[in-house]
Amino acid sequence: MAVQLRDVEFPRDQQELERLIYEYVDWLDIDLSYQNFAAEMARLDALFTLPSGVYQFALVDGNIAGGVGFRTIDTQTAEVKRLYVRSPFQGLGVGRVLMEHLLERLKALGYSRVVLDAVPPTQHAQKLYLQMGFVEIEPYFDNPTPDTKFFGYTL
Repeated sequence: MAVQLRDVEFPRDQQELERLIYEYVDWLDIDLSYQNFAAEMARLDALFTLPSGVYQFALVDGNIAGGVGFRTIDTQTAEVKRLYVRSPFQGLGVGRVLMEHLLERLKALGYSRVVLDAVPPTQHAQKLYLQMGFVEIEPYFDNPTPDTKFFGYTL
């Protein structure tokens, strides 16, 4: 199975990205209003266009298997956003491919630090983060979801 990655292009991919993110949020079954989720969805093109950030789709046999994005926090720090692999493609290494490529890209863009928050339903992703060398860090924002973990990675 070959995984192909490609950047989301606006406006062409707007609907597919929205569909993927809403699917992810439905799977989480957590109210993300504390993240101002509605405003995020209203400005996906600004959020995921450089220099603010990027979102990439993972394609398997031409199908969108999942994706991951990042947003800039400051000149040295990027935040991983919305890593998600659709259920038919889970367990095939798609998440690892997405994360490995994301870290390489962030380093090439000049970032030195990567952070993320992980809510309880993301247990598989949390294992992946630890395997890749992420470490638990102090919260970098107020997340009201109980048992949320925060991770950091030095590039």
